[in-house]
Amino acid sequence: MKLFIILMVTLSICACQPDSQAKLVEEWSTQKVLKTPESVLYIPERDELFIANINGNPSDADGNGFLSVLSLTGDIKQLEWVSGLNAPKGMGYFGNTLYVTDINVLVEISLDSAKIMNRYEAKEAQFLNDIAIDDSGNVYISDYSKDNSAIYRFCKDSMEKWLFGPEVSAPNGLFMMDNKLAFGNTGDGKIKAVDLDDKNISVLADPGSGADGLKAIDKNGFIISNWAGRTDLVTMDGCVTELLNTTDQKINAADLEYIPEKNMVIIPTFSDNRVMAYRLVP
Repeated sequence: MKLFIILMVTLSICACQPDSQAKLVEEWSTQKVLKTPESVLYIPERDELFIANINGNPSDADGNGFLSVLSLTGDIKQLEWVSGLNAPKGMGYFGNTLYVTDINVLVEISLDSAKIMNRYEAKEAQFLNDIAIDDSGNVYISDYSKDNSAIYRFCKDSMEKWLFGPEVSAPNGLFMMDNKLAFGNTGDGKIKAVDLDDKNISVLADPGSGADGLKAIDKNGFIISNWAGRTDLVTMDGCVTELLNTTDQKINAADLEYIPEKNMVIIPTFSDNRVMAYRLVP
């Protein structure tokens, strides 16, 4: 029996070897002129970074929130590209439309005119967070609040509370994977996926921590950020490699962006009021 246990432990260790060589190398950082930057979105057609600035308390409807536009070299092209938001967080785009979560509403913005076109309320929502969009333009939105842990779907100007139940607990980061939606389930620290057709939920990985930012690097793994300051590489077999940890410096790692063709990771630092760019070294 002892030999069997030792063998199983050995096999488990061998099956999960963290990539000790992988790391993030800093490329640039902005000046501390952003205001509680929570999320970064790269739009390749424009070759620009869009930044959601809460500029206050993440739950306050104070009208202080705004969006910024940066170049890929960190230059701030427009500090207040769109203003009049409350506490903007996750972003996604489809065509020429930008979608932004704002406490309990989904804000629709024209990328061409920088004008707010519509606001759509998500009933019962308290802390809308991240966004993912499928190939048909349906928008999926996580509600991170404990009292209303759910994923909403916005389709054809209609908002519905789409996924909820015991398997969904404080969902945060979202990422679309073919016909499945991956989500960081903060309640149990797992990365899960839900089938868009039958809503069957499966576990993809178990890093044991929340995923504020969640981006697939390939079909075998993800890069995640946990807000406090840690950024990890997580494989489907559960291996976790720490890429960066700025927790002790009190530099947060909020909803990150990954640009695979440039091998860049862009991290908003929240209370540190900067965006920092890194090169992922495999």
